[in-house]
Amino acid sequence: MFSRMRMGIFAAIALPIIALTTLPAAATTGTARTVFKPDDGTYKVVPISKPDQCSAICKADPKCRGAVTYQPDVRKPDAVCRLNNGFGSNPVFPQVPPKPFDIRRAVNDLNNYRAQHGLGPVKIEPRLIEASRIHADDLAKAGIISHNGTDGSTHGDRAHRVGYNFTIAGENVATGQKSWEQVFKAWQESPGHNDNLLRPDVSEFGIALVYEPKTTYSTYWSMLVAEPMDMSFLEADNVF
Repeated sequence: MFSRMRMGIFAAIALPIIALTTLPAAATTGTARTVFKPDDGTYKVVPISKPDQCSAICKADPKCRGAVTYQPDVRKPDAVCRLNNGFGSNPVFPQVPPKPFDIRRAVNDLNNYRAQHGLGPVKIEPRLIEASRIHADDLAKAGIISHNGTDGSTHGDRAHRVGYNFTIAGENVATGQKSWEQVFKAWQESPGHNDNLLRPDVSEFGIALVYEPKTTYSTYWSMLVAEPMDMSFLEADNVF
């Protein structure tokens, strides 16, 4: 029954969440001012000798939402890199909620994009929305980006669990984007994700966005495109 089933899986997109700020000390005296509030999200302070080192340190640390380069004495080249996770009661890099998401806008944009490439439209399928929501919610609770659920499930497993049988299904996921426009553009610019957007053998679509401000990425996107399996042949089981 499932010999015709195929699944397309492509790499996920995690939007870099790095904002860098340089805060020198008071130039008139060369001594440090108190510029940081307590519980501002700083979780690590690293001595650096060049300002650009802070960016590299933050990019290499998955917990880093942003970093502040602070020079205690402007007469000396030594500085520190304050790595920040965006949390705390006085966050330096506070979480910003995503723009309201309209799935009708999403499917219209996707279908316009497909039409530009000579492809037919896809329609919204509630079960694919539910499967996408389940995965996005799972990723948000774990604060990760992955095609596998925390229970080891694949996107094919999740589609079947909501009662959707398919002949082909592809999944895109992403984290960090604060709007449909951002995530759609990111998927278009990624070859594997773009292949899913432009699959010629799918006709149905579902997508979900989950916002969890207590995590590093804060936004979690999951999208499915698929072709439903024709189950009419089951009606002929008793035909001889």
